[in-house]
Amino acid sequence: MTAKLYFMPTALNWRHPEVTRQIGRGDVLIFQRNIIVPEVWEAMDYWRALGKAVIVDLDDGYPMLPPSNPAFPYWILNRVGLEPVPIEALAEGMRHADALTSPSKIILDDWAHVIPGYWLPNWTRRVWFEGLDQRPPSAPDLELFYDESVNPPQLKTRTRPDTEGVIVIGWGGSISHVDSWLFSGIVEALDRIFDKHKNARLKFCGYEQRIDFVLKRWGDRVIRQPGVKPEHWPMVLSTFDIGVAPLETMPLDPPWREGAPVASYDERRSWLKVVEYLTAGIPWVASKSLTYNDLAHMGRIAENTPNSWFSALDDTIQNLSAQKAIAWERRQWALKKLTLEGNIGKYQGIIERIIADSQTRKGAKLPGVIYVHREMQKVIA
Repeated sequence: MTAKLYFMPTALNWRHPEVTRQIGRGDVLIFQRNIIVPEVWEAMDYWRALGKAVIVDLDDGYPMLPPSNPAFPYWILNRVGLEPVPIEALAEGMRHADALTSPSKIILDDWAHVIPGYWLPNWTRRVWFEGLDQRPPSAPDLELFYDESVNPPQLKTRTRPDTEGVIVIGWGGSISHVDSWLFSGIVEALDRIFDKHKNARLKFCGYEQRIDFVLKRWGDRVIRQPGVKPEHWPMVLSTFDIGVAPLETMPLDPPWREGAPVASYDERRSWLKVVEYLTAGIPWVASKSLTYNDLAHMGRIAENTPNSWFSALDDTIQNLSAQKAIAWERRQWALKKLTLEGNIGKYQGIIERIIADSQTRKGAKLPGVIYVHREMQKVIA
């Protein structure tokens, strides 16, 4: 199985002979997220007419976007003036496809009334993780940065001053996690952790600045690490002693549509953060949630209360050596079971199943097989 990435405007130019020659080599075409305009629907219809399986891949709960998400004005307020509005257009786009894939089972349920769904989890890349070392006890923290004096810029590390003996509690993510931090209980728990464990530090990775009003109260107990390329992110993870994965879990009730799952926006996220911790051999604490339910037995789960988060973090810190040893053992399992390389057969199987199911729905039948339909059964009865 091979795959090739195309720029969306190129893919939409399906009337161009070179575009059709290149894209037409594929058996499956996957459109990610941006299926909300007629030009995309026309391209999807064209390829389906030629017998291709067309898949929509969705990794965000757009109908439930909170105001703290930068995409809220676009998807919910429709500031660009789309007609139909973005959520309705997204549903219409799915009607021009054969299947929906998502790393969230809840997102699949969100759209089950429109399109058949297939769970396709996010996995890590083994080649990026297998060479990692676990952070040594009491070692100084390492800062990762790019040397811009060479072309292309080279990743380098340097020891962060005055960090010998610290315990690094780490997190990194996009700029859509404000509510995850403010409404999970972890902030109040860290207040108590920093009071009790003077050598504890929070390494906050990425470019989110909207919760700086919270982080600043911890002063130099907070370490900031700018973003890095995806292939370098595992090296940042390896500087953590403990990983955290807070989520906002207040359910959206009533749901965004009748019959949709009663769950929060954050619970429609992928399990990737915990998968990264497992693959890097890092002890972790995560919010009790549908997102991490399948892997809860492989780490530490906290109810979304300050007391629960404090207890989980405090216990992990006090037993850090043992917890790190357990995490490093579990890493061997994760490298086999939670990486793309370890799941390529499963990935291919899901795609093949989508192709077969779509053909069946279109009326394809296997030779030598007698198909009994419900209507026929009623007549016989």
